[in-house]
Amino acid sequence: MRNKHPLMKLSPEEMNFLRHWMYDEMHYQQGSGPAKQLQRAHQALSANLAEIIAAAIPDPAEQWAAGVGPPPAEPPKWPWSKGAIQARLTEARALRESVGRE
Repeated sequence: MRNKHPLMKLSPEEMNFLRHWMYDEMHYQQGSGPAKQLQRAHQALSANLAEIIAAAIPDPAEQWAAGVGPPPAEPPKWPWSKGAIQARLTEARALRESVGRE
């Protein structure tokens, strides 16, 4: 049965970055990839990015596929302005909590 829960809508830039980030996480032993470096430069927590991913891409198979690669062709860019990631995290948490109450 298909999951009918609403998904968090991501911009193309957010999706590109997060797919790169999932790839970088899976391949971390081979070195810190560009999305991981951006994450550190912006002092973002991995757990927060994972929460946004869980709200937007809840299918573990899709997450796994992004992680094993290949990464997106377009290089990652940090998609959030200062403070915007916190707003997106709040949105992701609210969405996931509403799904949990159903």
